[in-house]
This record gives sequence, structure tokens and C-alpha cells, in this order.
Amino acid sequence: GVILQSSVKIGENVIINTGAIVDHDSHISSHVHIAPGVTICGGVSIGAATHVGSAATIIQGVKIGENSVIGAGSVVTKDVADNTQVMGVPARICSQKKNGPE
Repeated sequence: GVILQSSVKIGENVIINTGAIVDHDSHISSHVHIAPGVTICGGVSIGAATHVGSAATIIQGVKIGENSVIGAGSVVTKDVADNTQVMGVPARICSQKKNGPE
């Protein structure tokens, strides 16, 4: 029940669950989990080790950073930085971890 459109690139160890749609020219990096019912519009880039929650929508051309979490049901309309958790409609930052040693 997954739909993958033309020119989609998928890294290693990626899970794309039931009913998800990944539209044209999108790139999903390695170790990403796409939950059931997610819609990823065209030209989206998702960084490694990111989780996209159930029924989330990512609008065309958005870039999601590595190690990020997109909350269930969220609508992502803007780029998301590495190590960031967003949720809501539209999606807003809930938490953000610093890169590198603390």
C-alpha cells in the first residue's frame, strides 16, 4: 500500500509503512522511519536517522535534517534543522539538541 513516484531515492535500512506516499524527486536518507499514512510531497529531502510520525504531511521542497522527529499528524511547511523535534499544524519546534560535544 505504499506509493513511490518517479525519481525517488531511498537510502539503506529505511522503513516506509502502510499507506505512505513519497512523491517525485524526493530523497530519503538511511535509517529513516516513515510511519503509516505519511504524505511526502515532491522534492523533499529527509536526513538520516529521522522519524516521521503517522499521517504527517511534508510540503514540497522542504528539507528535514538528520536525527529529527516529525510528530504524528504534523504539517511541515518549512525546513527542519538537524536534531530537531517538530509537531503541529503548521509544525513548530518542540525541542532542539545542540550538535557536537556538550
